[in-house]
Amino acid sequence: MQVVEQPANSISPRERILAAARKIFLDGLPEHATMDAVAQQAGMSKKTIYREFKSQVELLGALLIENVADLGDFTPPKPGDDIELELYGILVRVITHFTSPRSMALARLIISEVRRYPELMNASKPRGFPRERIANWLASPIVRAKYQIDDPDDAAAMLFGMVMQDSGFKLLVVNSATMPPHLIETRARRAVQIFLRGVQKGG
Repeated sequence: MQVVEQPANSISPRERILAAARKIFLDGLPEHATMDAVAQQAGMSKKTIYREFKSQVELLGALLIENVADLGDFTPPKPGDDIELELYGILVRVITHFTSPRSMALARLIISEVRRYPELMNASKPRGFPRERIANWLASPIVRAKYQIDDPDDAAAMLFGMVMQDSGFKLLVVNSATMPPHLIETRARRAVQIFLRGVQKGG
């Protein structure tokens, strides 16, 4: 279907495309997640879209960078902070964000693209990906002073997995699946307790 270009306005073409992509890719039905649908939603031709983003993969990558940035920053703990309470809050925040309907819709699309283009597995992840953020927090001097964490990245992966458990697969394959807040909170609290008990110095 031919698309008539809309008059230019104060929003840049890139932002119009990203806004349309959020609507189509993250809020719409998976079977409607096409570049044609994005072009129609943005009111521009696919040729214009491909001037900004070379491929659907690149457009999904831009949405992933946005999604990671939306999580915000993690402030390293300060002297006197309750490490267990702080780490619990971080886990709840990360899991809640990345199991949201929009985040899971994006994950499903990226996985489908990886199946078509396996070389994407070698592409670098956006800075500040969940495991990296948790690992950096665990590597902070205040945490290291009290706990023996030899590999923060491995520890972060373990904590993430302890909270997700069997839920990740269901969230990826069932569009309507959700992870209830009370389940995230219960698992996060237990995961932090078990983890910190195991790495406490002199414990």
